[in-house]
Amino acid sequence: MSDFFDERNDDIEIDNSFYREVIERKPGMSSRRFVALVLIAGLAIGTIFGYGIDNFLPSRGNNTNSVYAAGVENTKIVFDKSVSPVVPIAKKVSPSIVAISLKTRARDFFGRVYEGQGTGSGIIIDNQGHIVTNNHVVDGANDIVVILNDGKELEATLVGRDSQTDLAVLKVDPANLMAAELGDSSKLEVGELAVAIGSPMGTEYAGSVTAGIISGLNRKVSVGDNSIKLIQTDAAINPGNSGGALVNSEGQVIGINTIKFADTKVEGMGFAIPINEAKPIIESLISNKKISRPYLGIVGQTITKEEAEKYELPQGVYIREVVPFSGAERAGIRAGDIITKLDGKKVLTVEELSDTIKKHKVGDVVQVEIYDKQDKYNTISVKLRESSD
Repeated sequence: MSDFFDERNDDIEIDNSFYREVIERKPGMSSRRFVALVLIAGLAIGTIFGYGIDNFLPSRGNNTNSVYAAGVENTKIVFDKSVSPVVPIAKKVSPSIVAISLKTRARDFFGRVYEGQGTGSGIIIDNQGHIVTNNHVVDGANDIVVILNDGKELEATLVGRDSQTDLAVLKVDPANLMAAELGDSSKLEVGELAVAIGSPMGTEYAGSVTAGIISGLNRKVSVGDNSIKLIQTDAAINPGNSGGALVNSEGQVIGINTIKFADTKVEGMGFAIPINEAKPIIESLISNKKISRPYLGIVGQTITKEEAEKYELPQGVYIREVVPFSGAERAGIRAGDIITKLDGKKVLTVEELSDTIKKHKVGDVVQVEIYDKQDKYNTISVKLRESSD
């Protein structure tokens, strides 16, 4: 088993008899004279007809929506302009979106302290100065500065954060802040307009607006060892956009931008936390209520089908680490074991394990089947404890 961890588009013919008959019935008039009269009459009729067209029909020269044949002089081609629906959305929401600048401090191998910098985005959610952003934006930050839409800078404090949903709440002293209107993410439909507002690539690009559509709903995406359901959009989301707003056609925040797929083969795949999922977490963080979640107590890694065949192991979740004092440790589960079933059902991935645990409550006892280092299967009862994070 150890080897597993040491090593993807006509002419028209004229009736001459009729022509001669007409001429012959006009004695005394020569052919040339007749032709001249016909031409004069034709010219007069054409002039009268043209006058009528110019005076009684709409003038072509005034029809700016028409396009005429090449060579006509003084013809103007005018195209109607319609205002983009994104304009009023941006005007409404932008004052509620902030840029976040932060500093981090860490020690290197030799104990020397060095300082780093980071940026992100945030959404003003009330008139008390609370701002929601991503946990990964503020993780490890010591000094946090919020930059308002008008350029004003305010020092911010961290109210609380939740790594499992990648949410965090900051607070600044109220200064007539304009709060964003929160929408209802449960009413979203694939294909509707989506607008992302944030600060990509640094605070100098604060307030950037990109637009696209809702590409998908309930997309299950892994963030660390957690699996969360997100909104997918093709509105451009770049580094620094994290924590910014995903907005609907009514200028309501329906998501909090969090991640994007960055790959040379991928374009236009960004994700946002649905606002309906975020609301209760935000409220708990503001009220300082502990978020109670059941927790098995392991750090796992998926063993794929190919890996299982190569190393002659069962598919499941390889336990890289067991959290001290967790239910898993107390039940005797050890690093190196492989979880193959939970509550009698096969578990093939970390995401499946996480989803099943989430369906339980703190204090529930679950049956975990493991494949241990002695190549034996055992079923162990584990009491789910409360997550420390």
